[in-house]
This record gives sequence, structure tokens and C-alpha cells, in this order.
Amino acid sequence: MKPDRGHRPIEGKRIVITRPADQSDGFSERLSKLGGMPVKFPVIAVAPPDSWDAADSAIDHLEGYEWILFTSVNGVNAFMGRVLERKRGIKEALAWVKICTVGLRTAEAVEQYGLQVDFVPGEFRAEAIVAGFQEMGAAGEKILIPRAQIGREILPEELVRMGMKVDVVPVYKIIRPETDASWLKTMLQNNEIDVVTFTSGSCVRNFIEILGAEEYKILLRGVKIACISPVTVDAARKYGLKTDIVPDNYTVDDLVDAITRYYKK
Repeated sequence: MKPDRGHRPIEGKRIVITRPADQSDGFSERLSKLGGMPVKFPVIAVAPPDSWDAADSAIDHLEGYEWILFTSVNGVNAFMGRVLERKRGIKEALAWVKICTVGLRTAEAVEQYGLQVDFVPGEFRAEAIVAGFQEMGAAGEKILIPRAQIGREILPEELVRMGMKVDVVPVYKIIRPETDASWLKTMLQNNEIDVVTFTSGSCVRNFIEILGAEEYKILLRGVKIACISPVTVDAARKYGLKTDIVPDNYTVDDLVDAITRYYKK
């Protein structure tokens, strides 16, 4: 009996997952349940920052901040881990700080440490985040942003422009793992890949670098590109990639739903 494509619209579709190996299981399981064939090809990995000095100083003076803003699950886990390494209790250390997270998954990561999230912007756009702080009358308040060692400067710059005092501290860095891409290139050449998914700009950049600047456009001909957010879409566009699939909400679950809807059509 043939499978019911109405319930399993991605039956047999080979979908590349480029996110870190230790963060791909849930993504892979959801795709598999819908009939998809996940192809794990992690192009980024998370490592400690080159120096903890700035983060340690901020952790030792958390009482001086009104807000702390987390832009990713990686940022949450790295920062909380460092707080514990500094022999401080998380609830005690962040008792007086209000917390903003970008995305519901990031909020869930914070809540797993027993903390309450005070503000989750409706979308991951600097304008939306700044507008939310403006509505709360946060101009003049001090905000800490623990994030990747190299990150986009638009958000900190916009917060400074609205009058907030911003400290950006690195709590992790994104590295490109050593990987053999020959097997994936062969699959792409043989038209055996249907979709490549990207969950960050770093995934886009590293994926392109691994495939090769002279090869990637040829290898990706006919392959659908799925990006988790407008920011990731912008990163793909810089390499001349057209995004075919992007969810309304910027989570992996919503990305899976968007891929499913695309093939239902």
C-alpha cells in the first residue's frame, strides 16, 4: 500500500540538517515521524570564548544591571554554566535582573533554570525588540547581552541609540568542525537531496565554505532552501541563495511545519 501523502507529505524527502550535532535530534525525529529522511551534516559547533574576563566581570556585578537579554539557547546555557562555575546560585545571582529572550525556545531554556522571563519580542528583529523596550520605558537602563564571540551588531547599536546602556559579553564562540563533505557533494550531484535547512547565519556561512565557493551554486541547483528566520534568510541572500521556505515563527518545530506545508501544496 502506498503511504498517505496527506498525512506524510514529506515522505521520502531527504532533508539536510546543518545545526550542531548535539542539537539536531529533536529536529531529526520530527522530520522522520512525517516521513522525511533527515541527513545530518553539522557545520557549526559551540566552544568556550577565547576569554571569560568580560563575562566574569559582568557576573560579579549583576546587581548593576536592570536587564539581561539572551538571543539564543547557546547563550543561556553558556552563561548559566559560567555563573555556576563562579560558585554563585543562579536564582540568587539574577534575583533583581529582568530577563528578555529572543524566541520561545530561548525562553524555555531560561525557565529550565527556574527563572522567569519578563519579555519575549514578537519577532527576532532589532526594531521589534527596541520597540518593546521603548514601550516599557527602559531608556537609561543598563542591559547585559551574553552572546556569541562574534555576533551581529545591529541590536546592541539600536539599543544604545534608544538610550540604553549596553554591555555585550562573549560566553561562547561558533567554530566550524572538521568534516568530510565528499559524501554530501556526491548526493547533491546525484540530485538525492531535496531540502537544505539553515537555523542561523553561521550555518549558512560554514555550509557554503565547506562546499566550496566555486561549487556550492552548482551543487544546490534544484535544492530547496529552508531558513528558520528572516535574519537567516538575509544571510542566505548574501550568498545568492533564494529561500523557498521560512516559518512565521522562528523555532525548529515551526520550520518543520513550514516544510510540511510547502510539500502539501
